[in-house]
Amino acid sequence: MIAPGEFDLAAARLEAWLETTRGPQGRQGYGGPVAHWWQQSLLYTGPGFDWRYEGILQGYLALWRRTGEQRWLAKARRAGEDLLQAQMENGHYPYSAFEINPASGGTPHEAAVCLGLLALAEALKEIGDPLWEGCLAAAEKTLRAYYLEKLWDAQTRSFRDHPKIASFVPNKAATACQAFFAWSRLTGEARWAEQYALPNLERILAHQVSEPGRLQGAIAQNSFGSRVVAKYMPYYIARCVAGLLQGYQWSGEEKYLAAAQAAMDFVLRQRSREGGLLPALYPGGQGNHWPMWIAALGDVLLAAEMLGAHGVQYDLEELQRFMLNGQDASGGFQTARGFAAQIGGKPGKKSDFRDLLHVVGWCDKAFHWLAAHASGAPLPGVESQPYRSECAFQCLALDFFEDRERVQAVQAGKSVYLWIKGESWAREAAPAFWLH
Repeated sequence: MIAPGEFDLAAARLEAWLETTRGPQGRQGYGGPVAHWWQQSLLYTGPGFDWRYEGILQGYLALWRRTGEQRWLAKARRAGEDLLQAQMENGHYPYSAFEINPASGGTPHEAAVCLGLLALAEALKEIGDPLWEGCLAAAEKTLRAYYLEKLWDAQTRSFRDHPKIASFVPNKAATACQAFFAWSRLTGEARWAEQYALPNLERILAHQVSEPGRLQGAIAQNSFGSRVVAKYMPYYIARCVAGLLQGYQWSGEEKYLAAAQAAMDFVLRQRSREGGLLPALYPGGQGNHWPMWIAALGDVLLAAEMLGAHGVQYDLEELQRFMLNGQDASGGFQTARGFAAQIGGKPGKKSDFRDLLHVVGWCDKAFHWLAAHASGAPLPGVESQPYRSECAFQCLALDFFEDRERVQAVQAGKSVYLWIKGESWAREAAPAFWLH
């Protein structure tokens, strides 16, 4: 069993690392390279106003509520001000597409930003801080201008994933549902939940496998029109759980609770021999074993624990340990194990460069989970420490290094990748790092 002090120390170390990603005087927000299943953003390293802010805001608010220390609320407030200053006139955020940054208009990223802002608004309203109105106004601006005016499909009564394509992605829609439920709770206007969130949940239910078998409870990754793409990704299915549970809490309809439990049952059946989760399964039962997420497991653990409030208990210690073992001397959590084997085979003897990367938009999920388990005592005072490891990338044998000022990869004594924290682009990047 994990002791409360272990959560406190891990949260303190991760928070110390998060501070290093803000750059000089923290004036740019949280930056850094991104490694992801879909593609990489290793060249653009500037701030991202994407889903990283969901976990950062929720994490700081959890620390504030659990410890009563005002410094955590001040950091949540600072993160909210990052977003208010960055928001554009059209309601979008710059650099809001994570792995395809510096693009804008990312989904579920801008919905996740709204969700974080609404959580902050609720907290600030409780204590009479007038900034709450600015946070609410910013979230409303995005939800109206983008989700209602551009992504809402009146025929299917759900949010598209693209304004001009009849596409639907359940996990992204679930994040939007969470934002719309939060909007209704904060304003007292039921229509946001009832006219938009609940119909979206119906569409998610239509993507869930009900037939007995290995895929029972799984939710398909996406669809185009009536064509469902039969790909099932446990991490993204876990991202649907919170929205489904909020649908149950709002409506009292048992089908949403049953769907959330079935989804999490499926997710937790996909345990690997190594202790993590398989990243993807396909209709014939075959699965992709690599990479196994580490930092992102914070979302999975949070979702599983939410079901505990409804009498559904899981044994999560093995998954918790797998994640906690991914924290290194920097305080950051590594992204994954096995990126090099993503398209088949087994990982090599050395970690892939992307495995070792500490990515804010994954570490925020670990931060939120750890903060939710803080003991209530003041967190230990720690600093981010230098971290070094051998790794490989695109057939290159490398030395990976990170400290409070930089992330660097060196090949045979020559620097081939260098990000100076606070800078918006990698200062050095050999062609191998141009990978998308």
